[in-house]
Amino acid sequence: MRVCYAKFLPHDFLECHTNDAINVLRSMKGAFKWLEEFFPRIWELSFYSVLLHDLGKCASGFQRDPRKWGYRHEILSTPFTAFLDLPEDERNLIALAILTHHRTLDELEEILPSGEHRAEFEDRVEELLQNRDYIEGIFFERVPYWELYFFGRRKGLFNPPEDWAERIMNYDFDSLLTWYERNSQKYWNELVFLRGILNASDHLASAGELAVRLLSDIRTAVEARVPPERWRPLQRRAGETEGNLILRAPTGYGKTEASLLWADRNAFRTKKGVASRIFYVLPYKASINAMHSRLLALFREPELVGVLHSSSAFYLYSSELEYRRLSSLYRKIYTPLKVTTPFQLMKPFFGVGFPEMGLMELTGSLLIFDEIHAYEPNVLGIILAMLELLKERKTRTLVMSATLPEFLEELLREALNPKLLTAPPEDADRFTRHRVNVIDGSMDEVEELLAEVPADGPVLIACNTVSRAMEVYSRLSEDHNAMLLHSRFTYGDREEKERNLLADLNNYDVVVATQVVEVSLDISFSTIITEPAPLDALIQRFGRVNRRGFGEPRDVHILTKGGDGDKKIYPIEVVKESLKLLEELNGKPLLESLVPELVTRAYEPLAKKLTEEVLTYREQALELFRGLKPLKGGESERRFYEMFHGLEAVPGVYQDRVLELINHGRSIEVYRYLVPVPMWLYLSESDAFHRLSDRGPGKYVLVAELEYSPELGLQREPREGGDIM
Repeated sequence: MRVCYAKFLPHDFLECHTNDAINVLRSMKGAFKWLEEFFPRIWELSFYSVLLHDLGKCASGFQRDPRKWGYRHEILSTPFTAFLDLPEDERNLIALAILTHHRTLDELEEILPSGEHRAEFEDRVEELLQNRDYIEGIFFERVPYWELYFFGRRKGLFNPPEDWAERIMNYDFDSLLTWYERNSQKYWNELVFLRGILNASDHLASAGELAVRLLSDIRTAVEARVPPERWRPLQRRAGETEGNLILRAPTGYGKTEASLLWADRNAFRTKKGVASRIFYVLPYKASINAMHSRLLALFREPELVGVLHSSSAFYLYSSELEYRRLSSLYRKIYTPLKVTTPFQLMKPFFGVGFPEMGLMELTGSLLIFDEIHAYEPNVLGIILAMLELLKERKTRTLVMSATLPEFLEELLREALNPKLLTAPPEDADRFTRHRVNVIDGSMDEVEELLAEVPADGPVLIACNTVSRAMEVYSRLSEDHNAMLLHSRFTYGDREEKERNLLADLNNYDVVVATQVVEVSLDISFSTIITEPAPLDALIQRFGRVNRRGFGEPRDVHILTKGGDGDKKIYPIEVVKESLKLLEELNGKPLLESLVPELVTRAYEPLAKKLTEEVLTYREQALELFRGLKPLKGGESERRFYEMFHGLEAVPGVYQDRVLELINHGRSIEVYRYLVPVPMWLYLSESDAFHRLSDRGPGKYVLVAELEYSPELGLQREPREGGDIM
């Protein structure tokens, strides 16, 4: 009797892979009990989806060489669902999950057995029947034992008749597709769950994992870091709050611990641990990486705490973690706690990747949004649309911030109907760390200002644009030991700069930086001189002064004049109102209890307009999301990448080195040489960009033939040539 393999290199018998996938499914059944509330027969139908999903691989052509075979094994697996003693609707649900577990229906349309494609299907069935002995003597014989293992009893629902081969040959795919068109909306949830669970079971089994992971008790992990007797009132109350929550507290208050205690209170549990999938959502990669490191120290196992963003594989590689295995697992329903961007959560709603698996994982999940005020109106609108739809899927959400304007809080209240927790004024004011000093002037006088500003350590100079930061740095570096930090350095150079600052900040007199300093570094400067910006952004910048909050408030200095390019970055009305409010506080401490009110007042001139903008994007997103069909692709995936796909390029001076890495199979290291490129720069200097290769990270590597140095970063001048050693 011949054997049949499901996987090659290394080889894995079909019955072994099926057994592994059933093991994964069994662990999901034990963990995700709440899914039965949406779909009572979810586990029974999922079992038969997993059981039959790869039977088509028994075709002799697939067994000889799956890469050259040129057909889809799912099409041959689907007809076996005809032998299930189940109602027709349930058989069709299982059939559609199996048919689409690798490709969407629209991707399969051209090769499905109909009309001229029927003859090819019949030829492939003949190939399948060349391994009839294996299918009958090995696979069919194991089905009752798999049922016993999964259900605790033999169901006897899979009963191939003696003429099963003939019935496979005559399976009616047209009827299945007609049923889908008539019933896809009625069975929307069922189709999503069945495909999502089958994808998860198949992918994890193929990765060599036999079970999803659960968190141990979250409260115990928090207690190990902060003993309960040291918990602040707001942290304790967050841990007692059920349902959606908005939490306002100053920077440094311990919001992360508060959010974990809230998650512990709201999580679904089993005897083995916390089953809920928890997503900790932040806007910036640097803060995501820092939070992942912090949570990893808390829960200790990298399988329990995932990180997910566009360059997370490189972050894992740089952290000396198993980047290939972990970056793959973090994209599956495996890791219980993930630190990520909102864009990763949006993907299922736009139909990107395997959306059914993403939607299934988000069902019943816990979402923690930190720094939600940092997003543009279009992103906020999409987040609100997601939250609107997830309310119906038993998802609970915590939003926390030190600087949440009232207009945004109102939008969140409408979407979530949350409870609200705010640090009492006297409690918040214990975190007052800064005294306001408004200086009439601009960065044009930065040398004089630096000489006049009292400082007993390194000074932070915060600029609003990269070009302004480069200009200021070039002037100061002549007489000061200075460093420049902005977004247009390669990831490798920026990582080295941040490492140097963390290792020995006092080695520098001055650090000139853009907004990147608001989110990236856990360091504390003696003072700051900053260009004007919206108040919430300024408060983030102030947070890099007197970071630990020891002693008296430290002076922060805000200039009244910015640069010409500021209006492209910040709404001028909000900047003007922020300056007006700060001038009223000139010479006084910035009391933390006042921050929420001040931020709200700063945004008052634009609150109505911003609210309308956010709601417009929300309605557009809802219309798009509600139009998605399960098991099908669509235009929404293209729109997602158009909206949110960031550009990255290799400076021309590094292109030979990058090509060498690609040719030696070390593409992961290409990330060290990539620079984020804003779209305006790409469009204005388009002649300076070209493609290096169709390999490496992403679909191709973009090269920027612009001047670059590790000291200044990527500039706008065309590159003259040369090399950097």
